[in-house]
Amino acid sequence: MDKEASFVTVSQVNGYLKTVIEGIADFRHLTVKGEISNFKRYSNAAYFDLKDDKSVLPCVMWSDSLFYLSFQPKDGDEVLATGSVQVYQPKGRYQLYVNALDLFGQGAELLRLEDLKKKLTAEGLFEEGRKRPIAEFPSVIGLIVGDGSAAEADLIKNIQRRWPLVDIVVFPSLVQGAVAPKDLLRAFNLSQMPEHKLSTLIFARGGGSSEDLGAFNDESLVRAVSKSRIPTISAVGHEVDFTLLDFVVDKRVSTPTAAAEAATPDQLDIKQRLDELSVSLDGAIGGVVEQLLNELGDLSSRPFFKGPETMYAAASEEVDGLRKRLDLALGNVLEMKRANLSMVNEHLDALNPYGVLKRGYSITKRKDGSIVKSVGDVSKDEVIESRFADGIITSKVQ
Repeated sequence: MDKEASFVTVSQVNGYLKTVIEGIADFRHLTVKGEISNFKRYSNAAYFDLKDDKSVLPCVMWSDSLFYLSFQPKDGDEVLATGSVQVYQPKGRYQLYVNALDLFGQGAELLRLEDLKKKLTAEGLFEEGRKRPIAEFPSVIGLIVGDGSAAEADLIKNIQRRWPLVDIVVFPSLVQGAVAPKDLLRAFNLSQMPEHKLSTLIFARGGGSSEDLGAFNDESLVRAVSKSRIPTISAVGHEVDFTLLDFVVDKRVSTPTAAAEAATPDQLDIKQRLDELSVSLDGAIGGVVEQLLNELGDLSSRPFFKGPETMYAAASEEVDGLRKRLDLALGNVLEMKRANLSMVNEHLDALNPYGVLKRGYSITKRKDGSIVKSVGDVSKDEVIESRFADGIITSKVQ
């Protein structure tokens, strides 16, 4: 037997396998479901494995196909990989040459959710600047919760414990399932009615899987809550769970208990603060009173308050002095006026014709009142009057 005819080369075997494998029609275009592992990306291609619970399939994806991906592949992603099975002859290795890669199941939903989040973010629904403060002292709090749920009981208990002055209005709703988004929207629209007079509105439910919380990612619900006329709080899921509702509400907390604390003041804190203010006020008032008493003591020790008359004693003396000077001046003036008057009277008496009469003279007048100055001024039988100091004599001229 010819020794050269008894063997084949490695290249021949790999070439044969390449021909056989790549010749299978089903291997030219197929879609494989699996989980990504060992993902490594380079400038010209990405290399990774697809695995299930029993096997591993090597894969390669060239950069021109990677460019069109809508997500960033990573280990653990469950995907659908579409491509062809080919053999890399130098290594004798077959692998799936992937030209399309899509997330499968939950991964696809997460991708859809991320796209929606980006869209709503771009519209400004999640901006911090539009968020409002929660009412500090609420009068009415609304709850959108599962009817009879643990979240409802938790909220009511803690709200009443912290702030018993508040009224609570419950808007029961489905919180998971296919119809939950519409029921949540119905409850929300009901809460917006003015007659409820809500100060704060809380959405709450316990934890769960991403599917369980999916109702709180509904676009219609998120858009409606963005226009709420009432400040809103979300307490959906746990600390690590986030829904789109958490981004649009005014405040997000991790549990219903935390929501009750965020929505209400603690009456014990308020009482303690009031006690502190009362003590502070008493101290302040006491200090003011003490200061006023000290000032009053200082004032009462002044001479004026000890003997008020001392305040005007000097003025009284000055007034008395002025009065005496005034009396003296008035006396002098009156004396001078009296002397002047006496002199004037004497002068008038000297000039008064009746004053001459007192010295024995008389004045004779005719009937017409003219004074007789000469005997030639009268005629015989004419009646004349002579005035003396003490009377009048009527005569007839003979």
